[in-house]
Amino acid sequence: MMATTVAQVVRVAPDGGRAQITLPDEAGVLNWHARTRMAGPRLMRDFDLAQAGQHLVVPRKIFPGGRTEVSRRKGFDLVLYEAADRSDSCLVWAGPYNEATTWFGAPAPRTAVLNRLVSSVVFTDTPEGALLSPAKGTAIEQFSTNVYGENDHLLIAVQDARIARESVPEWRGAQQGDTEVWKEALDLDPEQKAALAGTPYEWRYLYANATAVFEVILRMRAGGAGLRSTGNEERATAVLSGLRVAWAT
Repeated sequence: MMATTVAQVVRVAPDGGRAQITLPDEAGVLNWHARTRMAGPRLMRDFDLAQAGQHLVVPRKIFPGGRTEVSRRKGFDLVLYEAADRSDSCLVWAGPYNEATTWFGAPAPRTAVLNRLVSSVVFTDTPEGALLSPAKGTAIEQFSTNVYGENDHLLIAVQDARIARESVPEWRGAQQGDTEVWKEALDLDPEQKAALAGTPYEWRYLYANATAVFEVILRMRAGGAGLRSTGNEERATAVLSGLRVAWAT
């Protein structure tokens, strides 16, 4: 049997919530991200947050040969990217620890529109995660916030239980300590479904406790070496049984 140790991780959500996560060693090192949405007068935007440096892929792979504009702000840079054919663009709040990106799906907006967007939100970077909140007096509401971590073997997405209760099934889940657990089959193509049948990798797992609702997907390439090995089964069991999450506001 594997000897499992655990790591304690705290990630700050864009809305100021704090996801406190206990990860068994078998989970590996996760890259942390977040998502949030804001809506208000003349504003409806999604924002993707990631650890610092993710946006550097944009000029290299997404908009090669495109336009880049950088402006310095206190505590972060604003980086505007636009595709060479002006088919798409994005704006990045790039801090020393984390960054936030919103995509326009069109040419870069006019300067006045960009300035209004920037003045509508407040970006505050911290080592544990970035906060991105509506500016005071804007009548903007923030919702659909989550924090998620991923690597080649695992995806975990966490939300505040108060806003995610509707995603929890009405029937009672299996009890695991103070948490209920449900599972449902992943939407796989027939070949993947056949290859993963009978393993923990064919399911999406949903956990809910008093403060947090979190989803777990174990990643394994269908046909990957040792898919049905005892080691992989033990690793999956250790992750699913050892994961603990709490959400604090």
